[in-house]
Amino acid sequence: MINEGSIANILLALYGLLIGSFLNAWIWRIHTKRSIVHGRSMCPHCKRSLKWYELIPVMSWLALRGKCRTCRAPISWQYPAVEIGTAALWLVLYASINPADLFGWLTLLVWIVIGTLLVAAFVYDAKWMLLPDEFMLPALATSVVWLVTRWLAFDQGQIVLWQIAAAIVFGGFFYLLWKLSGGKLIGDGDIGLAVLMALLLSIGQLVLAVFVAFNLGALVGLSLISLKVKKRSDPIAFGPFLITGLLVGFIWGEALIAAYLRLLI
Repeated sequence: MINEGSIANILLALYGLLIGSFLNAWIWRIHTKRSIVHGRSMCPHCKRSLKWYELIPVMSWLALRGKCRTCRAPISWQYPAVEIGTAALWLVLYASINPADLFGWLTLLVWIVIGTLLVAAFVYDAKWMLLPDEFMLPALATSVVWLVTRWLAFDQGQIVLWQIAAAIVFGGFFYLLWKLSGGKLIGDGDIGLAVLMALLLSIGQLVLAVFVAFNLGALVGLSLISLKVKKRSDPIAFGPFLITGLLVGFIWGEALIAAYLRLLI
């Protein structure tokens, strides 16, 4: 018998796949400076408008075997990966937040919105080393509205003040890194991402998120250099690592910190 939790998971997975498909279109249209509102989806190679049955998340890519039906040009694996990744993130957020009251449901909604925007930012920065305002500004605005809501409606003023202070300090630190390195260590978009991390995470979660981001970035960077995919002088986008750290810090941060403290005792 299907219970309410199973129905919620099914709906989240389906809508996550659909929104992931939308993200793919949005990412490409921002890069090509096309309107997300006007114009039909088309093959980027032969420019043929796509039929509705060619836009079914994951299934269309599998049915077409990763190639355009007309020109047979390859369709990037990014498309099903983003669709599946978005759906998986929604399911993980639902499982980790497990909303039982109004605050829980609002928390889930906020994180689904911000998490979805971060998926798009992750992909865009990984491909073109840029964190577009189209993704980052709505994420920052949502986090600010959520802070105000928590302060006024849920009496979390002290926690909110700590997060604002952390955002000033953490954002300022990233600004100094960007300024002193002339943009060689991090990009200016990473400053806004650092502020977003501090506005969303507790101090413990933020410390873990930074630890994950810097260590994962170092590991991937050294691996790419050792495999001769990148040279030491080649820049590597840091945004995807910060986003990974942010999500890990929120979803598993408390559990990982608790496990670490148990090892020390």
